[in-house]
Amino acid sequence: MDKQINLKFATFTSKFIPFIEILKLKSSTVDFAVILTTCSMLNQIDFRAGLLLLSGVMIHGGGDIINDIYDRNIDKICKPNSPIVSGRMSVRTAWVYMIILYSVSIVIASLLNYICLIISILGIVIGGFLYSHPQCRLKDHPILSITSIAICFALESIALWSIYAAITTETMIVSFYVFILLFSLAFFKDFRDVKGDVNSLPLMIGVKKAGIVVSVLSLLPILPMFYLLFLYKTTAITLVIIVYIPIVISAIHILLTDPVTHGNRLKNRMFLIILIPSSTLFSATFFF
Repeated sequence: MDKQINLKFATFTSKFIPFIEILKLKSSTVDFAVILTTCSMLNQIDFRAGLLLLSGVMIHGGGDIINDIYDRNIDKICKPNSPIVSGRMSVRTAWVYMIILYSVSIVIASLLNYICLIISILGIVIGGFLYSHPQCRLKDHPILSITSIAICFALESIALWSIYAAITTETMIVSFYVFILLFSLAFFKDFRDVKGDVNSLPLMIGVKKAGIVVSVLSLLPILPMFYLLFLYKTTAITLVIIVYIPIVISAIHILLTDPVTHGNRLKNRMFLIILIPSSTLFSATFFF
């Protein structure tokens, strides 16, 4: 009896796990960081921020699914154990799953306000179809691909802001900070997949030069941080700068030594650089 129960549970788990795995929820920590940062600058948060986060994660997940569908051949080299390439999820099932995620995300956004609805649709178009579809394939252009990713998260910040306050110059400043942060750091991920990529910054200019360029870019977010500190003059933003610098220096060390070999470490460092400062800002704003 126990063996039958264990067998059924194992069968269910094996069928269920690919649906979680294909979402790449680790990447959705960026959505979480954007929510933390924007709520901190607004000094407001309630259940609506959670709803927008859920909508953003679904849009992000849907984009990852589209990317996996169209990148099946590349993933045979880079990610042979991914759900579609490994055969654990069919392409048809992936399409249906993507449609469900996008549909639910649009419904959630529409319940918040019309700006959230418009931005959710833009996120689907830019981060999903324009990024991965063979007719557009922004991801094949190193600069355009990173720009499109950064735009999507900047738009997410604007959407959240619109829930609590009117869209003003202040909104644009915060969303610009989000854009610069993501644009500067998203290049980190190119080094991990360099062997399977067709177009990326390391392939375009060489790994060594790309490491130097990305190292310089990773310092760029410090400029809007200081500008926000000048505007708000808060201890919270000072703490963000303090925690950002040592983490980014550790990432620069990897970039200037062997970023391809340590591609996974570099990508993990990217998430830390994004998440730790935003968490620090949130904690200092709401708990201290």
